Amino acid sequence: MATPKIRAMSMSIRPGDIVITTTATGQGVRLRALGTPAAGRDFPVVWVATEDEFWRAEATKAEPEGIPWPLAAITAVERAPA
Repeated sequence: MATPKIRAMSMSIRPGDIVITTTATGQGVRLRALGTPAAGRDFPVVWVATEDEFWRAEATKAEPEGIPWPLAAITAVERAPA
């Protein structure tokens, strides 16, 4: 069952949002959300990509290459334009 924090974050992350992901070593990495939170095998995830990959895909109308990141390790930072 999702905690209140995860439920609130789930409603607030949208495609294109700039997020800070927390790595296993505690570092924060700035990435772009590729979608809204989704069910992973064991926990909710958000697919993310680097800024360069996000904009390359936008420019070429291609699917960006991303990786799933645990929702609990993501903080939404800046909204993508609507």
